[in-house]
Amino acid sequence: MTRSVVFGLGSNVGSRVAFLRAAAQLFSEAFHGDVRVAQVRLTEPVGPAQPDFANTALLVRTEARPEDLLALALRIEEKLGRVRTQRWGPRTIDVDVLWVEGEVHQSETLSIPHARLHERAFALAPLLELCPDAVDPRTGGALAAFLRGCVDVQRGSPQAWEAQFATREITDHTADQGFEVTALDRADLLAGCAEALAHTMVRPVGVRMPRMLAIEAASPSGQDFADDDERMVTWLSEVLFRLDSDRFAARRVCVVQDGPRVIKGFALGEPLDVLRHECATHVKAVTWHDLHVGPSANGESWLGRVIVDV
Repeated sequence: MTRSVVFGLGSNVGSRVAFLRAAAQLFSEAFHGDVRVAQVRLTEPVGPAQPDFANTALLVRTEARPEDLLALALRIEEKLGRVRTQRWGPRTIDVDVLWVEGEVHQSETLSIPHARLHERAFALAPLLELCPDAVDPRTGGALAAFLRGCVDVQRGSPQAWEAQFATREITDHTADQGFEVTALDRADLLAGCAEALAHTMVRPVGVRMPRMLAIEAASPSGQDFADDDERMVTWLSEVLFRLDSDRFAARRVCVVQDGPRVIKGFALGEPLDVLRHECATHVKAVTWHDLHVGPSANGESWLGRVIVDV
């Protein structure tokens, strides 16, 4: 029987929103685009001291069995580089089966509803955004009743994807092409600009994500990056080189480490197929011309303006 299923997504390593977007894209591929995603919420971590999480939830309609849902969640975590070293520790991505409409399931590996769903607003609030009338299948009571008792702390208000991560093409530059990206923080900005660069080269429509292409960019001097502009140009130049030399079509890009001297990340996509993919622009280089990288005027996000030589 087809029923609603809600997965919880969280990330607090590297480009947090980029990891959520990549996970949502993988779910979209698995369910042929039939997914709904809640707003992004920033929340304090549960467990040891670590960076705040970006959280959301995702709704699908499916007949899949509970253990198959768990298997899908684990495959997506693995594809996005999840490594389990510490319980409740930092993670690139966390995917949980939160709730299945009308279903209770208990095994050694999976509890449905999620065992701590009624305690955690970062999971319950986005679930209720997607399914406001959701009930606890064990009791028939409204899940919304538990929200008032949750004690975890949310940072600010929920934000739509577009507010946390937005890209637009620059059309007022006569000689070359470019793009502007607004993102949650610098790591997400690096990921977003790399993704925008990839989409300048190969349009994302029809690009699937069966493969990961690792990308690492080091400071040219061997010392700390001189500033955020040098960091961005170095990173994007390496992304351009890898995509071009590996003939790789990228759909999503994530940053795992935004360090003082090294940036590590990866592109998710597939080998370029000129018969199937829409090749848009041959990019020769990322330029310093009209480059801007830094916090936005309100200090709540980061902005990058990049011009490429085509």
